[in-house]
Amino acid sequence: MNTTSEEIRNPELVEAMNAMIRQNTEKTRGHMAAVLMNSRLLSPIEQQTVLTEREGPSTRIRFEDIQNEKGDKYYLAFTDMDEYAKWNKEENHNQALIMTMEDFGNILIRHLSAQKGFVINPYGENVSISKELLLSLLKQREARENASEAN
Repeated sequence: MNTTSEEIRNPELVEAMNAMIRQNTEKTRGHMAAVLMNSRLLSPIEQQTVLTEREGPSTRIRFEDIQNEKGDKYYLAFTDMDEYAKWNKEENHNQALIMTMEDFGNILIRHLSAQKGFVINPYGENVSISKELLLSLLKQREARENASEAN
């Protein structure tokens, strides 16, 4: 199933993030995490063509990031094109990948990166997900899947 970036919308995730922001409890954090794990988010990229002598041209992808006041860098994630547009006011960026939590896990955990995690809607809800939290959520999901397969 090919989905375009315009089709990505996450109203349930936005509501879960707002509920957590209004009342930060174990229940609201748990609900937001559960919704997040089934979400697909937009992550802006920059494609770079690299010429090598032997292989010829190849394309590299660089994920865009943002830095907080402490100097920590986070990859960007957006729930929909409206949130993407808040970051892309000058319309310099026109490419985004549709990412799952496994995708973010791959770039954050499996590849060594200086980024602390990713931030969802930095000009809206501004919810940061650390590498450690994402790793924990992915491990929990894997354990649940393995347990259900065993039954």
